[in-house]
Formats: sequence, structure tokens, C-alpha cells
Amino acid sequence: MMKTSDRRPATVLIVEDVGWIRSGMMRSVERYGHRALAAEDDAEALALAGREPPELILTEERLPTFGLLMARLREHPTLHALPVVVINPDAEDDELYGDCIVLTDYDQIGKVLTSTPGATNS
Repeated sequence: MMKTSDRRPATVLIVEDVGWIRSGMMRSVERYGHRALAAEDDAEALALAGREPPELILTEERLPTFGLLMARLREHPTLHALPVVVINPDAEDDELYGDCIVLTDYDQIGKVLTSTPGATNS
């Protein structure tokens, strides 16, 4: 597996309504050398993604607007193809929800970030 330092940093949009969880997710993303953007809900996420397009969206299934976020992403003309990583502690390891990758633990964020599609060789 390629080291993060050998890759171009990806922009990761974190969508999480709980401040301390959002901060922890941001620290995890930044620890792997990527740029973290943060939004509290679907509306803020779509507005931010329109201004600063991410290569990956990281969210949590318990987000109150999760269903709306997913529906709006699927309908969006440019964001519909973005990879979405969903954290759900009740899911099976690496379970796939439609076109989403599902993680069961926040510690697995690094596993995804070391193979982020938007991060390429420099």
C-alpha cells in the first residue's frame, strides 16, 4: 500500500452534526495529510461542496439528515459520483450500502484515507 506522504492530499468533506465527533473526524483526516472540510447537515454540505469540491465525503449514518444528504447527493449533477464513506458501528466490517463504503469504527478512517480515490501520485 502506498504511503500517504507519496500521494497528493485529498479534500475530504465531513458531514457530522455533533461538534466533538466532527472535530475528531477532522483530526483523523488531517493526521493522514488530507484537507478536511466540515459541515453540520446536508444543506451546509452541498453548499460547501459546490464551492470547494471534495474527492470524498465522510459521514455517519446517525446524522439526522443522512437520508436527505444521500438523496441530494445522488441527484446532484456533479457530486453524484463522489465516494461516500459512512460510519455505522452496527454494520458488518466493510459492508457496502449501495454505492457507499461502510466502516464500523472511527479507527478505520485511516484505512480508507490510505486508499482514497482522489489522492494520486505526485
